[in-house]
Amino acid sequence: VTRQIHEHEQENELREQMSGYKRMRRQHQKQLIALENKLKAEMDEHRLKLQKELETHANNAFIELEKLAKKHAIQTDKE
Repeated sequence: VTRQIHEHEQENELREQMSGYKRMRRQHQKQLIALENKLKAEMDEHRLKLQKELETHANNAFIELEKLAKKHAIQTDKE
């Protein structure tokens, strides 16, 4: 009887350890998903910022190119 009680206690202890492990694993998985979502949101935010910046630089370059073309046309006409 003592041996059976001891075995039963060991089984209970193993079950508790396993349930603790499963709980930790679920918690870790939840944290991992939350972190992935946060990083995806940050990445999307940075991507939008870079796209806007690229568009701004492209527009500025186009404006500058038009100015230079006009300036060149005026200089060519003078010559």
